[in-house]
Amino acid sequence: MTTCSRCQRNLFAEKPVHLPDSRDYCAACCESMATDSFEMETGERFTQWIEKHPRLVMRYQPMELSVRRLSFFFPLAAAVGGIAVFGIGCVKYIVAGLPLLYLALGVTAILILAALILTYPKASARLGGGFGLLALKLFVTGLSLAAPIVALLGMIRFGRPVGFIVLGLSSILLFGWLASRGLVAFMRAQNFELTLEDGVFHLTHGPRAETFGMDDVERACVVRPGTIGATEGALGLKNGLMLTLDTCLSDLHALGVVMDLHFNREFPPSAEDLARVRRDKLRKIRGLS
Repeated sequence: MTTCSRCQRNLFAEKPVHLPDSRDYCAACCESMATDSFEMETGERFTQWIEKHPRLVMRYQPMELSVRRLSFFFPLAAAVGGIAVFGIGCVKYIVAGLPLLYLALGVTAILILAALILTYPKASARLGGGFGLLALKLFVTGLSLAAPIVALLGMIRFGRPVGFIVLGLSSILLFGWLASRGLVAFMRAQNFELTLEDGVFHLTHGPRAETFGMDDVERACVVRPGTIGATEGALGLKNGLMLTLDTCLSDLHALGVVMDLHFNREFPPSAEDLARVRRDKLRKIRGLS
């Protein structure tokens, strides 16, 4: 006889709900673990929705892929434009016969400052504390204050060539950093797919392919789309590995309910509580709350 995997109740009088984790649950357990936002987003109850989706597929939505693609190509184009402006400024500077030592020292100082800012978190963690960390903070702070002052004095003293150089170099550094972040985000979303079917996870990320069972997941923190302040969830495996999941993945909401059912063994609410929750959901859907 089939029993609910969560509350251990015999399901002889009702149809069990079979989830992609290969377990059977009663309808009361499923609806008590599904949040209000699930029905508001899908338009139907979790038990009805999951019967149509026996295989959960988590992949990035087309709109999200387009956004990440633009977040890489737009800053990249701006950085390339910065290279052109920087080159024009250097040519004008050399043609005008201005001192090359000032140009070399200024560009080197800005590049050193950018490198220090990017590597500061790792460097501070490596130093730990004491005089070394204090000296690094003072050096970065002093260079940060001196760089714009020297650049402004150079523009006043040597005119537009230095202005072109400062503008171009700033564009290269700023938009180049944004483009690198956009590229990482886009590569993370490219060809990513995580499926859950019959209690087995199948992970595909480009050439990488892995398989692990539902019982291998020891910890789970799967946030639901629309959660305020939430950016991602995670599945912690028994071998210590951690798989992070973005909220823009499709079917992530349903995975959260499945993981709640997998880990939470509390008995579901009473029939009266479920009826009250059901009425509250309908009021929210109809806009009567």
